[in-house]
Amino acid sequence: MGTVQQPIERVLLQRITPERLSPYVQEAGNLQGAVRLYRWNIDLSGAVYEALHVFEVLLRNAMDEKLCQWNGSQPDPSHGRLHSSDWLLDPSSLLIRIAGRDIPEAKRRALKSTRRRPEGQREPRHEDVLAAMSLGTWRFILPGRSDAGKQRLWDGALHEAFPHLTRSPRQLERAVEGVYRLRNRVAHLEPLINSNVQAQLVNMRTVIGAIDPLLLSWFASTERIGSTLADRPGLTNT
Repeated sequence: MGTVQQPIERVLLQRITPERLSPYVQEAGNLQGAVRLYRWNIDLSGAVYEALHVFEVLLRNAMDEKLCQWNGSQPDPSHGRLHSSDWLLDPSSLLIRIAGRDIPEAKRRALKSTRRRPEGQREPRHEDVLAAMSLGTWRFILPGRSDAGKQRLWDGALHEAFPHLTRSPRQLERAVEGVYRLRNRVAHLEPLINSNVQAQLVNMRTVIGAIDPLLLSWFASTERIGSTLADRPGLTNT
């Protein structure tokens, strides 16, 4: 006598666990709808991660360019000369104060990455450390809070990274922080069903548009967040 197969929804409930599916069941009203919503959440998470890939690279490269220029104009009292333009490997005292904990950690991650290179290990370069910096660092460097040093860095360098900004620096920082929080939810595989993902898409567009309107046009033509949001399964009981 053949084994009676369970409906896939019951199998998923067991394997994904009732606790993890609970928010989806509560939202959809039944197990079948919850599974569809769970699958849609995976699609949305993928679309968000794709957009974050573009967002973070554009943000860090824009800020890095201006930080390099600024760092190269800062005196190094210990050597009686100017710092180099490499703010990650030869940071000025202000950057050490603001990002001093993040830079060494990025260097450690970059060193691990260079050890795995097929052509052999080498010391991390600027681009290696830059790629290992976290999105949280770029959010933290912006002058959103009462910090005279961050304001000095904004006035002397970082405002030039956002030449098309039409909002205040505080609003820019809040936009990056919102995207950063969404990024953490996606990275930890958390449900997005009750997150205002649309608002964070607006924040991504705001930041990218402040860097370059042409980049914004390209981003808008490639991101899948909007279309995926529109494809959310219906919440009626079936």
